[in-house]
Amino acid sequence: MTDPLIAIENLTVSFAVGGVLHPAVKDLSLTLHASEVVGLVGESGSGKSTALLAVMSYLPGNAVVEAGRVLHGGVDLLRASRETLDDVRGRRIAMIYQDPTTALNPAMTVGAQIAEVLARHLSMEGARARERTHELLRLVQLDDPPRVAAAHPHQLSGGMQQRVMIAMALAGEPDVLLMDEPTTALDVVRTLHRQIRSAIVFVSHNLAAVAQLADRIGVLYAGELMELGPAARVLEEPSHPYTRGLIAAVPRIGARRLPQGIPGTASRDPQRFTHCVFADRCAFTADICRSSRPALLVPSSGGHLSRCHFAGEPSRIGAVPGERATRATHDRMHETSPLLEVSRLSVEYRRGAGFLGLGRAHAVRAVRDVSFRLPRRRVLAVVGESGSGKSTLARALLRLTPAAQGRIVFDGADVRAFDAGHLRAYRRRAQIVFQNPTSSLNPHKTVADIVARPLVLEGVPREDRRSRVLATLRAVGLTEAYLDRHPAQLSGGEKQRVALARAFVTEPLLVVLDEPTTALDVSVQATILELLLEQKERTGCAYLLISHDLAVVRQVADEVLVMRNGEVCEIGPAERIFGSPSHPYTRELLAAVPDLEPPAARNSV
Repeated sequence: MTDPLIAIENLTVSFAVGGVLHPAVKDLSLTLHASEVVGLVGESGSGKSTALLAVMSYLPGNAVVEAGRVLHGGVDLLRASRETLDDVRGRRIAMIYQDPTTALNPAMTVGAQIAEVLARHLSMEGARARERTHELLRLVQLDDPPRVAAAHPHQLSGGMQQRVMIAMALAGEPDVLLMDEPTTALDVVRTLHRQIRSAIVFVSHNLAAVAQLADRIGVLYAGELMELGPAARVLEEPSHPYTRGLIAAVPRIGARRLPQGIPGTASRDPQRFTHCVFADRCAFTADICRSSRPALLVPSSGGHLSRCHFAGEPSRIGAVPGERATRATHDRMHETSPLLEVSRLSVEYRRGAGFLGLGRAHAVRAVRDVSFRLPRRRVLAVVGESGSGKSTLARALLRLTPAAQGRIVFDGADVRAFDAGHLRAYRRRAQIVFQNPTSSLNPHKTVADIVARPLVLEGVPREDRRSRVLATLRAVGLTEAYLDRHPAQLSGGEKQRVALARAFVTEPLLVVLDEPTTALDVSVQATILELLLEQKERTGCAYLLISHDLAVVRQVADEVLVMRNGEVCEIGPAERIFGSPSHPYTRELLAAVPDLEPPAARNSV
């Protein structure tokens, strides 16, 4: 076998917090060969993003590399000069970040940003750079490349921003692509995988998406590599209890049942590596697990490794846990009047007037004549590709974006007619969880202050706020230890859970959820889905759920609204949409849903 493009050798990285070193990655070894796709999966805080940042030598200032190397072409990137790194980054190794808003310059058009990469790494300028920019935007499946290239990042949806990030990464024609949770562009990633020559490290919470792409899968937990092997072997014969738990937590589009999460949370004890780090959450723990740290063992042939004392005893570890019982559904016949009724809603944007407003502007209709009814205790899912108008619709419902025409009636009142006082009251009863938690959480506030803020606005006494904040945080899988942390100290999934807690702390009647599970690992996702359904039945609230993940939609939605280019293609009961869709576009969306069975396994049948 040829030398690997990337070789991570015994890497240990810790973060200094309050004078104490907290390990983020412990003794990690991993290789990436030409044209190979390695998938990294695991819960939030497991070290996936830290590993990618180490490869780019982009670790933050409080990171301490205690041991190990990251080799590329014989050079240790962790100790390379600035000049060497400038030549490697973008040209040899490129990274697609989890949050595109932190990587895109808000003051520049996306075309200018892609052109910068072309000029820096390929000396391509002028008309040729402009032509190549349009080619790259077309490659990532963005319609009307000249229009997209002329837009600024804030003028694009989150999914479109993610695709622009992919186009920028591809512009330097790198040998290695590092993909950190490209969750809203998975369809593009699947297509590109067949068209580009780059080797890929693909970090994702979406185990089904990893199954479709990866040649090998590595499973990280609390900073340690727990299992590594060929994708088909890891998914079909998992040899670590944690891997089995992740697989059990994956929602299946063919099942109308809730997946099962893994109880508990990962330990953050700095001394946790003296024993099995998964012991406290494992159903098969023995005395040796709490007294001795397991090594990476070989439970079977074919390069399959597992960090479990009982990796060679599959009968002891047991089978993958089954799904939970079918969820209780609310009798729709009992719902006589809707909580929310939307009639012929349209939203327009004015574009092209220039910074001073002196240019020639034109109207872009992002949402056209959308109508639906949403009763209490019901879930309406809105699905469609990036740029279809889903998030614009969500913002219009909360009057965060003005509607051009149509009616929004909430609990019998016309939302578009509300004055400032009535609008504030409405937004206490109707909450939104934004797609990007990083931009919606105040970086200067602690988690306690962020979650308590809606209670402060409601006038809840201070002595009652703490208990309600704690109860809500626990419901989304966060402990009291998070109260004094700031957003910068949280992983992407932890930020999303804080955003969910803030929305639910006041027990609203309507919750608009814009991609609420994209940053969540599958185990926490399963717990959150169960929480959403329990909250709905207990309080009588309703959800408008926006999601790219149709497997998640299948588990929780009562009705599904399919959007394309701002219009409704199809709307109806979830059972009919998934069982017998009537629109060709809906059938295309369903056909593109990934499952856990690797392509190689399907093709061998």
